[in-house]
Amino acid sequence: MRAVWNLHLATFLFFLAYGLTVPTLPLYLKDEGIGAAWIGWAVALMPLAGLTLRPFGGWAADGWSRKKPSLIGLALGALSGLLYLGPLPLVLAGRFVQGAAMALFAPSSLAITSDLVPEHLVGRVMGTRNLILGIGVMTGTAVGGFVVDFWGFKAVWLLVFLLQAAWLPLLALGVPETLKEPSRNRWWANFGAVLRDRLILAPTLANTGFAAVFSILQTFYPLALTGAGFRAAWVGAFLAFYGMVSVVFRLPAGYLADRFEAGWVALAGFVSATLGLVLLWVFPLPPLAFAAGFFMGAGAGLYLPANIVAVTRAARPELRGSAFSLFTASWDLGGLLGPPLGSVVAAGLGLEAVFPMIATGGLLTTLAYLALRRRRG
Repeated sequence: MRAVWNLHLATFLFFLAYGLTVPTLPLYLKDEGIGAAWIGWAVALMPLAGLTLRPFGGWAADGWSRKKPSLIGLALGALSGLLYLGPLPLVLAGRFVQGAAMALFAPSSLAITSDLVPEHLVGRVMGTRNLILGIGVMTGTAVGGFVVDFWGFKAVWLLVFLLQAAWLPLLALGVPETLKEPSRNRWWANFGAVLRDRLILAPTLANTGFAAVFSILQTFYPLALTGAGFRAAWVGAFLAFYGMVSVVFRLPAGYLADRFEAGWVALAGFVSATLGLVLLWVFPLPPLAFAAGFFMGAGAGLYLPANIVAVTRAARPELRGSAFSLFTASWDLGGLLGPPLGSVVAAGLGLEAVFPMIATGGLLTTLAYLALRRRRG
């Protein structure tokens, strides 16, 4: 289990670095003179890169190495921090490189973890991983706002570099290669097999919908709060609060997914997250917005690990890299679709129109998930 904890810590630092950019990048782009209509497109560079490279990441984890894509992903994440330190064109390139890092690190590290863990412990180990991931994102979003207020944007970008570069040698030395028989299939054959499995497809599509919703929230809620006179620290505090609630629910979600059918645990999370989005529409500003943040965080804390457990149990061992590549691509696809759609709505109807948009998106995603499960039955 030492190797699993090494992966957990690498995951923590990787997503801590990502979390630092969540509240700060939209504010930096705004300071650089980019309007709301274009900020969403700039933020979407990360999921665009991730979505483009996920097929390669999945093939690499099944047909080349489980370990090497994780190492390359962590190195690219560190490189993105250096690019963020440069002028605006390099910042945009850094956003793209950060997406490439996610495309390699996320599926391969999940595949290694699933290889190392006994079947009866999958739920609690994946719950722990999501707990640690959530702590990383939560800490990053909270720290990012304060760092900007006290030391400026360049201090944030330097942290993005240092946090990931520091763990590279420890990951290289402390995690074994778990791919014993590389797949000889073409990448599209592996993905075709994964797509035909509804137990993988249902959580993947639902994850896409909520990734789009939360990417809109993360892109435009900072602009709404600062536009209403709140400082960047308030932005980080709100995002960190619902991240903290999510973290609290992730470990119990793993145990529930071990004991009950993971799909129903995920459904409870979708319902809670949708309720939180509706409450945010009604109460968009602090302190009442934190009530919405509680339900959003509880929902994410339930559905994220439950979905991963569902995919782990459904995927054949030789296809785990491709299955996790497809599943984690749902974050990229949602993140790619969400901010540009939010940009169109914000530019045409104003920032306040984003709130009913994301509440409706959560409701429609939950209904689609229910329909797909019913069809499967």
